[in-house]
Amino acid sequence: MNVENLMNSMTIEYKLEILARFFYYIEQNKDIPFNEINSDERDLCYFVAHRYIQENKADELIEALIIENDNDYIRATDDYIIMRNKKCQQQTENEGV
Repeated sequence: MNVENLMNSMTIEYKLEILARFFYYIEQNKDIPFNEINSDERDLCYFVAHRYIQENKADELIEALIIENDNDYIRATDDYIIMRNKKCQQQTENEGV
């Protein structure tokens, strides 16, 4: 899949989640997952990500990160996928499926 097709398939929610995590991981030196940080820090990351989306800067940044194979972007994506998988697994267990 080329970058343009990948970008077209991303939802706003996905971009928000990935960018929030990216902004967290570029600034932190610890191995604390995004979902375990304090809510003020997490809210700030979401705020910055939301601003990037509102100002139409998100696509350009994400595209550059994909092309560069940026380690913080990869970490943000991995973190989001792991979090989503855990939520899906919990939901399946709660439904008794």
